[in-house]
Amino acid sequence: EYYWYQHTNVYDNERLLAFVPRERVDARARRRTMAPEEEYNHIRTARVVKDLNDAGVSIQLGAHGQREGLAAHWELWMFEQGGMTPLEALRAGTINGARYLGLDGDLGSLVPGKLADLIVLEKDPLENLRDSEHVEMTMLNGRLYDARTLEELAPEQRPAGKLWFQ
Repeated sequence: EYYWYQHTNVYDNERLLAFVPRERVDARARRRTMAPEEEYNHIRTARVVKDLNDAGVSIQLGAHGQREGLAAHWELWMFEQGGMTPLEALRAGTINGARYLGLDGDLGSLVPGKLADLIVLEKDPLENLRDSEHVEMTMLNGRLYDARTLEELAPEQRPAGKLWFQ
């Protein structure tokens, strides 16, 4: 987590700021802990994760909810830092977790008959995994939402409600 605060301007993330009060973001992101690159152990750990993946061990994304969703993207990016391809990292964030939980018949991939929970990205994360955070639309239980505003787009059009801090 500290690595990403050091290497990205979380306090400038417009999507995050649309859903989290600035004072909560700024308290963590503006006065960042800075450390030399060699002190970040996560890249060595991610290399071991890549080796395990190559050996056939199922790897799943396991972000803990830090920074309101960004941590899941950070973890995908760390898998890539360890040597995984974008596709391997995306599998760890989708079908592998569903399979581990025994829910791969309903979740984790786009197949007719599965639950309609998915995201639509603005760019191809297979070309640049860092584009995983650029979500254009989210579908939850068959309802399509604009990811920037949370307005429902389909099957009905409805405005988003106000957030508690707005």
